[in-house]
Amino acid sequence: MRCVVTPYLIPKSSPKTVNVGDGIILHAVERLLGRFPRELTFSARVLPPPAQLAVMEECSEVILAGANQLTDDYTVWPGFDRAALAQTNLKLVPVGIGIHGEASRNTGMSDATRGIIGLLHDRLAYSSWRCPRTVKYLNRSMPALRGRFLMTGCPALFDRPLLSEQRFWQGQDVVAVTPTERGDFWKREAAVIDFVARRFRSSRRLLVIHQDYKAAGLRQTTRSKLASMLVSDKRSALRRLAQSHGFEVVVPACADAALALYETVNLHIGSRLHAHLHLLSQNRRSFLTKVDERITGFAEHFGFPICDPLRLDDYMDFDFEPVRERARRTFEVMSRFVDSL
Repeated sequence: MRCVVTPYLIPKSSPKTVNVGDGIILHAVERLLGRFPRELTFSARVLPPPAQLAVMEECSEVILAGANQLTDDYTVWPGFDRAALAQTNLKLVPVGIGIHGEASRNTGMSDATRGIIGLLHDRLAYSSWRCPRTVKYLNRSMPALRGRFLMTGCPALFDRPLLSEQRFWQGQDVVAVTPTERGDFWKREAAVIDFVARRFRSSRRLLVIHQDYKAAGLRQTTRSKLASMLVSDKRSALRRLAQSHGFEVVVPACADAALALYETVNLHIGSRLHAHLHLLSQNRRSFLTKVDERITGFAEHFGFPICDPLRLDDYMDFDFEPVRERARRTFEVMSRFVDSL
């Protein structure tokens, strides 16, 4: 019996906003390892109470469903350290976890994080990490464990259509755009919306929101109230821009709803990494724009372009077949990891 820990679950007390991409990862992990019952699915965002830890200790493995969580100060749960782990018999299994993506968050691994990762590997043969840059960071930080950090890619990339079919779909009846509405996002996301409206005039166009910061309101940020309001206004303006260009703005209620929506999509363009990986897994063309460095290792390894949103026309004839071949070879590593459990 296994259980799973995921950032997709947001405790009621948390100011965080649900990220559909974390749910896409969770579903992909379940494709590899089987479904997890609701009562064995736990949040990575809050320290588990003793009763929950007791349930986990009854499990053969505690799967840590990946995202971009690996920072210099990474820990499995807030307030959890090596000493706390040493008091349990938990077998924690990272699956597809990656570096954070902001350069300042991966400059030098803390001793506390080394302690957790070291003890974790005392109970585990191999761990799964999602890109070469992540593995490089781990090898540099903990050279004694070199060879046990497997570069498996992200589970979201691996599904039957990509791995077993022959040619990517060329359809464009339904085009989805997934924006990342944080930081200085306007120029990037507005350029994508403008391009899709111009290039795919006869297509159904969707703006798919993975994190609905608007619904969460101003509790979302620690910045000043005025700055928060300005960002919120930009998010609303982006949605209005899309609607003015004939887009339907869709906010999936959960990952299941997002995955059902993506079944209807022929072509994807956007800055949400896990939408990109999922659409590729379904043998659909997908073009990714850059938010931060979490995507760079993927692009280098799998060979897809990081697209300049001001030059999207230049990428539309990209041949995705080499991406499929690299994904197949990487899935062999993922399979070796799964077989080691």
